[in-house]
Parts: sequence; structure tokens; C-alpha cells
Amino acid sequence: MKARLANWLLILLLFPLYCVAITVKDSAPEEYIVKKGDTLWDISSLYLSEPWQWPELWRNNSYIVNPHLIYPGDELRLRLNAQGEAVLDLVRSPEVTKPAVKLTPEGKKITKPVQPIATLPWSVIQTFVDNDLMLSDDEYQQLPAILGDADGGIRFASGDLVVGQLMPAGNYAIIRKQNDIIDMQGDAIGLHVRNVADADVVAVEGSNTSLIKVNSSRFEILRGDRLMQVDDLTLDQALGLVPANQQRGAILSNLQQHHLMGKYDVVALDLGQSDVVPGTVMGIYIQGPTIVDSDDPRYEGEKGNWLGSKLSFSDEHQQPALKVGELVIFKVFTNSSYALITRSTKMIKRGAIVANP
Repeated sequence: MKARLANWLLILLLFPLYCVAITVKDSAPEEYIVKKGDTLWDISSLYLSEPWQWPELWRNNSYIVNPHLIYPGDELRLRLNAQGEAVLDLVRSPEVTKPAVKLTPEGKKITKPVQPIATLPWSVIQTFVDNDLMLSDDEYQQLPAILGDADGGIRFASGDLVVGQLMPAGNYAIIRKQNDIIDMQGDAIGLHVRNVADADVVAVEGSNTSLIKVNSSRFEILRGDRLMQVDDLTLDQALGLVPANQQRGAILSNLQQHHLMGKYDVVALDLGQSDVVPGTVMGIYIQGPTIVDSDDPRYEGEKGNWLGSKLSFSDEHQQPALKVGELVIFKVFTNSSYALITRSTKMIKRGAIVANP
């Protein structure tokens, strides 16, 4: 079977305007049982060199409508169809689609429906989905601030009552600026803001301040932290994977504020809502320094033979950008987006290019 599949590495799929070829790995398993903790990206990587093309293996499978809804216990079988094309079939345990209900003398036993596996490792990105935002400096500065408490404290936590600038009563998030997001031209395009606590605001009649009860805090709350009414921050764990096309951008920072980045680091990009959507897959590319070609070859900016370089002609050569990894965008803002690095062969720094994978 594997020998036959290896002969069909390139499979042409018809689209309205063009054809796309997918490559099935020689090492792809003929059978695989989905386990709890698996992600769609990990399983896709078992079968495909380009994991975002996962849905194409399902095109002849009528058993399941949404190829992103795969559950622990499902069995995946790789085979060749009558046309000689590689197809992935799904064999599903009845307990997945029809939860069993059993009555026994001891009581009632209910098997709960199994949750589908996530596209990405949810444990890595969930805190950024739930707690991290991008705001402009003006938006942040206009938000009401926490001022202090009745005891003259400077740090606050869950259960504390604090005083803030006047605002309507309701549920709020207490947020704090983490760092500026600076583009490759040196301009600030937004603020990385973290949700540090949840709170309720109580209006105090006749006062020019508000009373705030801290319900739960993830970090210590400080004077000057801001309050913001936010929508429920949710993200479909089975978001679709879409390869980038003509988009090109750069990695601006690591949200964990590390200088070097690698697999499963969360990064900010200079691509916003007009450029990408959640689920966009992009390749990561690194371009070496410009080479000055002369009698004394050197990199641009490197010290060389000053006299020799003045007396000889030289050309500058841009090195080709080499692919070193991939990332998936999972959260998009006006001028920026957050992405998870899913694969890297080298350490990645600020300025790395992101483009068609």
C-alpha cells in the first residue's frame, strides 16, 4: 500500500481558477487512531508536508461534512480510490456520534459527547485568546483608571474594593499595557494589553468616582491599570486553515517578550483585519544580510579594507529569503494579529518575513 501511495505524491485538485497539488508523505500511516490531546495540525503533519491542505484529503469522503470536526477515538485510514488518488477515510466509534445512555440498578450512567480535537494546541494559545488584546494608545489612554483604595494600598487582588475614575456600573476587565508593538519602520501600531482581572463596577450616588469590586485576579492590580468593557472573548477551536496568498508581512515581537522565538511561541505580526483572517497559515522566512561584492567581499555594515574598497568597484547582492518555519494566525486586530509558530528549524528574530507558505 505505501509503495502505491508513494507513486501518487502529487494529487491535482480542481478549483474554479487554478489547480493545487498536495503531497502525501511516504511515512504517512495507513491507519491512525485519534487520541485525546491530538491537534488537527499535528495529525495533518503526519500525512502532509503542507498541513493546511488537510481538507483536500477529505474531498471524496461523504461520512463527515466538516473535516475539522475530528474526535478522539476516530480511526483514520489512508487508501487509494478508483482513480488512483489518495483518500483519507474516517471510521467513527458509535459512542462519538450517538452518546450511549444506560440504566442500571445503581443509577443512571451517561456517556457525554466527546469534544472535537482543536486545530492548534489550545493550552498554549488559550491565555492569549482570553486575556490579550491590541489597542491603540489613544484608546488605552481614554479608558478609566484605578486610583487606589480606602487603606492607601498600591497593590490589589481578588476580593478587594478599590476606587476608580467615574464610569457606568457593570462588568469590566482590568487591563494593563504590556508593551508597544513597533513596526519595521519604527512606528507604534498598537499596544499589547493584558487582562489582569475581572471586576464589577458599582455606581456611588453623588460621587465623582466609582467603587470597584475585584472578582478574580490573574496578576496583582496596580494603580493606573485601566478598566474596559469587553465582549466575551471566544474562538472556535476548530478554526479553518487557509494558506496565505499574496500577503507579506513581518514578525514584530514575541508576546512572551523573549528575543529569540521558536515552535509554540506566540508572536505579533504587522498584518491586520484588511490582510488576514483567523486560521491563515503563513511561512516564516529569514533573509541574510546584503553582501557587498568587491575585491574585499563583506556584508553590508561590516568593516573591511577601507582603502581597497574605495579603489575598486563593488556590487550589492540581496540574499534569497529561506523558509525556516510556519505559523497560524489565531487572533486579528485592526493593524496587527497574533499567531502561533507551529514549526521552526532555526531560532527566529524580530523582522523575520511571513508570506505564502
